[in-house]
Amino acid sequence: MPFRFRLAKVLKVRRRVLEQRTREVAAAERQFQLCLEHERRLAEACRRLLAAEPAAAGQVLDVRDLVEQAVSLRRLQDDQRAAAQVTRAAQLELDRRREALTAAWRDVEVLRKLEERRRAEWEAEQRRLESRQLDEIGGLRAERLRRS
Repeated sequence: MPFRFRLAKVLKVRRRVLEQRTREVAAAERQFQLCLEHERRLAEACRRLLAAEPAAAGQVLDVRDLVEQAVSLRRLQDDQRAAAQVTRAAQLELDRRREALTAAWRDVEVLRKLEERRRAEWEAEQRRLESRQLDEIGGLRAERLRRS
């Protein structure tokens, strides 16, 4: 009779959950990286806008240009703050997904180790049974030889 792990179906489900959690972590990681990239682009746009100041370039100052630049800079800074909040939320989501992945991995490992232990116990029992059967066969042969 072959080894049969009674929790095999549970282990199979837990492995599927682990795979799903792995995909979720990968998606959260991609989202987090996109947020970081968006933040980087906004920071670069702010740097370019500040570097393009008319006074910094030695150009004549025009009030309309200064107001337009100030409005643009404020809008970019507001966008940066909003992007930073989105990035923090993405980081928290990534951390949450990683914790779920760790828990799923732990669940699979517990069942896998239990299966290994049960298999080892089953194999040891099979060896004991086989040894007992061989002893019985040997005893029967010895008995026949004594009788003849």
